[in-house]
Amino acid sequence: MAGRKIHSFYKGIFSGDVLNFSKRSPFVREIMLERINPTRVILPMKMHYGVPCVPTVKEGDFVKAGQCVGLPDPKSFSCPVHTGVSGRVTAIKEITLPNGIKTPAVFIDNDMKKTRLESLKSRGNIELSDQQTIGVIRDAGICGMGGEGIPTYAKLNRARNYAVTDFLVNCLQSEPFSTCDLTAIVEYPDYVVSGACACARACGAKNVKFLISEGRKTERSALENSIKNASDIFKDLDLRIELFRERFPQGYYRLVAKALYGKELEASDTLEQSCSAVLFNCSTMLACWEALSDNIPMMNRILSVSGNESGGHNMLVPIGTPVSEVLSSSYDANKSESSVIWGNCLTGIKIDDPEETPIIKMTSVISIVRNNEIPTTPCIHCGLCSECCPMGLSPNIVYEMLVQGLTQKAAEEGARDCISCGSCSYICPAGIDLATSIAGFANQGKIIEVNSLLHNGEFIQSDEASLEASKVGQASLLEEFPDKEASEDKKDPDSIVLPFDGGKTV
Repeated sequence: MAGRKIHSFYKGIFSGDVLNFSKRSPFVREIMLERINPTRVILPMKMHYGVPCVPTVKEGDFVKAGQCVGLPDPKSFSCPVHTGVSGRVTAIKEITLPNGIKTPAVFIDNDMKKTRLESLKSRGNIELSDQQTIGVIRDAGICGMGGEGIPTYAKLNRARNYAVTDFLVNCLQSEPFSTCDLTAIVEYPDYVVSGACACARACGAKNVKFLISEGRKTERSALENSIKNASDIFKDLDLRIELFRERFPQGYYRLVAKALYGKELEASDTLEQSCSAVLFNCSTMLACWEALSDNIPMMNRILSVSGNESGGHNMLVPIGTPVSEVLSSSYDANKSESSVIWGNCLTGIKIDDPEETPIIKMTSVISIVRNNEIPTTPCIHCGLCSECCPMGLSPNIVYEMLVQGLTQKAAEEGARDCISCGSCSYICPAGIDLATSIAGFANQGKIIEVNSLLHNGEFIQSDEASLEASKVGQASLLEEFPDKEASEDKKDPDSIVLPFDGGKTV
């Protein structure tokens, strides 16, 4: 590795910081990854970028693990929902997630028998065409597991439209208190690599680059061995590892563009357009290969649970598992001196009701943070917030402008570029919560479309969707998908418009 280039963006929080919990404290290395079998699951119909799904079941129905319980309305931008447990549907009602999203949810009592759909078995033939690969991923309900939640099939189609050359796999888990993606690499490296190769082929990319921090030697070794094995099968692809400095928030796409390609992207720019590249989370690639090779939809995910007293722990949980049941195996959730955070300790949201808050597809970590009363003083103008801001802002100046109501001036200072990483609030010796004010202002300036992750308006399902949902029953992933050559001259009547890409049809 001598002389090998190490990529990075400028500023941020460095790995030697006290927040790098996974290195400074013993993160439990399970001999076998613990598998949680909850007594019930709560499955929101919207836990992705897009509109809510239409429930395909009704109260009293018996469901099997792997069964589709939420189906997208035809022509809508959405992502199917599957159950990871077998049991009885007890209710279908609206819930409010910690991020404020209101969505219908399917409640299922687990019968503890783990009865699976008969179709959940390895495929005899995984020689799928590009369109078939994307079709399986679409019906498997896979969306971005790193936080963005965009349906994976849509990003693959967008990458095909832009004829990208580089397929980037984000293994840069730099978030404090979280190692779920790194665990996925160690436990299932062949699945991560094979999923990335299959998806790269599907979108036409020739270069597959695995982005990982230079200090993650165990994970690098696992990737290198799997890449060596995959190179014999995917001879048409160039597979390599790109090393990065360890700092937070390393995996954000605009910072990746800056580190890897030396390009400064505006908020409206995309990697596909600007760098001829597409970026996917490594856990998303694991889920893709499970769907392609084992016919398993997205019904489980690896989750980190960590905090001040609990140590670090990773486990495999069904999507929809209540947070209270996750904590019951590793932490006393009733400790009043700590807060339970839905997500990362810097960017997550405090949970008020762990009993009714589910793990969704994008939940990578549950953080247990000790409640501390932080003394606050006026800004001492030390400049530390400016030194660590990865977007090159001066948070103290922007914050003061917002306090004084000078919103136009704040926007001119770049406040709209805030990525809500929380670094400035953490580093501030005066205890000022800079990030909440600045990130709130930045989000106010974003147009919330019907298809977006944050849209909270009422979604009215069509009669066509209701009819289709009633026919689904025990939906399988064995559907036949049209091949590209057979359908490229025909206009797809079910085509949809990508809301995040200027009206491009897929």
